[in-house]
Amino acid sequence: MVRRKIIYLIILVGILLIGKAVDLSAQNLLDTGIREYKAENYEEALDGLTKAKSQQPDSSLIAFYLGLTYKQMGNYKEAVAQFKDALRLSPPKKEAYPELIETLFYLNEVKEAKNWMNQAEKEGVEPGRLSFLKGLLLLKERNEKGALKAFKKAKELDPSLSQAADIQMARIYARQKRFSEAKESLKAVISVDPASESAAFAKEYEDALARSAKQYKPWSVVAGIAYQYDDNSLLKPSKRIPDVDISGEKDSSIVTSFRFIYTPLLKEPWIFTGQYASYTNTYFDNHQLNLINQSVSLTPGYNFNRGVIRLPVSFTYQWLREKEYLHLTQTRPTLHLMLSNDHFLQLSTGYARREMLRSPPNHDRNEERDGNIWSLSPGYLRPFKGGKGLFYFHYEFSSDDTEGKNWENIGNRFTLGLILPIVEKVSLSLSGDMLLQDYRHTHTFYGMERSDRIYYGSAGVRWEMLKGLKLNLQYGHTRADSNIDVYEYRRNVVQLGVEYTF
Repeated sequence: MVRRKIIYLIILVGILLIGKAVDLSAQNLLDTGIREYKAENYEEALDGLTKAKSQQPDSSLIAFYLGLTYKQMGNYKEAVAQFKDALRLSPPKKEAYPELIETLFYLNEVKEAKNWMNQAEKEGVEPGRLSFLKGLLLLKERNEKGALKAFKKAKELDPSLSQAADIQMARIYARQKRFSEAKESLKAVISVDPASESAAFAKEYEDALARSAKQYKPWSVVAGIAYQYDDNSLLKPSKRIPDVDISGEKDSSIVTSFRFIYTPLLKEPWIFTGQYASYTNTYFDNHQLNLINQSVSLTPGYNFNRGVIRLPVSFTYQWLREKEYLHLTQTRPTLHLMLSNDHFLQLSTGYARREMLRSPPNHDRNEERDGNIWSLSPGYLRPFKGGKGLFYFHYEFSSDDTEGKNWENIGNRFTLGLILPIVEKVSLSLSGDMLLQDYRHTHTFYGMERSDRIYYGSAGVRWEMLKGLKLNLQYGHTRADSNIDVYEYRRNVVQLGVEYTF
């Protein structure tokens, strides 16, 4: 009996000694891993810490240092898993919160990073660093106003973050064209430690900023000229109409355009753009179609955290055959709202007043086109490839209330488009448009309610040959179907031209 007890005791002591040896081995491996990590020997640190975790998989400290090591080695996905373990295991390593959030930021996992940010703020971990990271996350969401507030708070809570925060603030101010405030932030970076790398960067950035401010022009001019071939300039009906004979519909023309754009520097959040635009289309043979279009537009706007509101107002005069043809006054309040990174919603409502400056054919009041045009339009935009590419979709409902019965109609327009970069300085544009127009009254001449279905598709290539000089080639096809034959036609237009911005 005594012998059996002695054997059990020996076994128990052996187990304890083995467990202690394992603990000592894991601790030694952890100590070695931490030492190698601090010496920036990350491969050696990873080896030691991995072995330590295999012996103590429930150690939050080992998981934390493994996360740090993976993060330094650029293996962010594995780092995230280790930091989550460090917070899950007991006792949780709260220092893992900011590391996890920063690593998720590198992975562009903004939503998940914000969720962990909320938990970290409740725990009160490194509030200064958390505020700085919040500023970075808000920048990812293009919330510059909120980011500025977060960076200022980070400076107050942790003065050691002042240089990094000031550099981020300077970048925001520069994007907003607030050059004087950007320079003040950069001077603050330099004053903290003039010999530091951050100060050297700030000095270079300040010089670049000064050049940008000096070179910034509140105005720009865009001029263009193009050759156009139109195989149905007269909109000859597709079907043969009795007693109607149209010929000579094919023609070429010279198209010119000119725009003067004024964009002054205003204090955030206000923005403004003014523009004068001129357009002419001069045909070789069908001179009765020669068109001159001139317009002036004023577009004030207001930036907010997740978008911008614009209130454009424009005035347009049009001449046909060198005689006044119409006058159009319109406004289209528009909201651009950022749903998430690179996903935008556009909502607009519009009103236009159209006044025809010529009498209708045979002075028939039913052909009067003077009237009010009301519209409502939602849209979606998806920029990609750093903003060089764009996918967009718009729908527009319109109500054209004309004084003459024959032109009063309801319209539903659907537009789909893509701008796709092909190679450096060359892009392809594709678009499709469908307009469904239903007229409200029985046509006084044709004896039926008119209904049109107009389809338009285009493809174009733009090449920036030199800085500011672009070559444009575009093809467009229109198919107009109508229950009244005279309004049904097919049309193809090809245009080749150049455009210069200065």
